[in-house]
Amino acid sequence: MADLVRGRLSLFFAVAAPFTLLVDMSLRVFGPTPPKTTADFTTSTLFWLVLLPGLIASLAQLSVAGLILRPQITPRTALAAALVVWPVYMAALILSSLPFSAGFVLLTLLGLPPAIAISFPLLLGIYIFGRLLPIVAVAIMSPKTSPLAMLRTSWSLTQPNGWTLAGFMLPAILGIIGLSLIAGGVGSALGTVFTILGFAEVSRFAAGLIPAIASTFVAIGSAAIASLLYKKLS
Repeated sequence: MADLVRGRLSLFFAVAAPFTLLVDMSLRVFGPTPPKTTADFTTSTLFWLVLLPGLIASLAQLSVAGLILRPQITPRTALAAALVVWPVYMAALILSSLPFSAGFVLLTLLGLPPAIAISFPLLLGIYIFGRLLPIVAVAIMSPKTSPLAMLRTSWSLTQPNGWTLAGFMLPAILGIIGLSLIAGGVGSALGTVFTILGFAEVSRFAAGLIPAIASTFVAIGSAAIASLLYKKLS
């Protein structure tokens, strides 16, 4: 299956790009200006720059997972299947985030400093994320099940390897953050070059291009890992 992923990478990029690269570029050009510090973050910027792109990118992950797990189907069929299962998949993700949210709120109400209040739920979230790693593939292969059934299936599949997957998640998350920072730095440098050359009107577009490409590969990679893990564990 790894050879299948490598051999069809250009197809996966074409399927994922409208939900990742195009969305990221549109928001960078027409959306709110990205905050320079954490203090500048507002609920509005969090929605437009983080939550909305993530929600739309999940369609890319579902579509790519469908093409990997069912290589005989067409991109149109994969996208149609992704659109059908997307609401149930989103509900499953929301349910999976409740322990982290509840833990953070509880520890905050107990008067713990924010840094400490978030650390324990974050460790719990990483463990849960690892246990639910194949859920994208589960959603595609079992589209008519309920959100709870998707969670139970993914949890059951990873039962013997829970801590191993949780250990994998931490460097994976750090790797994605590192890739995002590198892509953002390269994009900023590219935008600066265009500004210096007198093309200031395209500098914002150029600055967002590299991070948008990186986000597309992250979506493809996460779908591929989930699909490979699903096939191996099931």
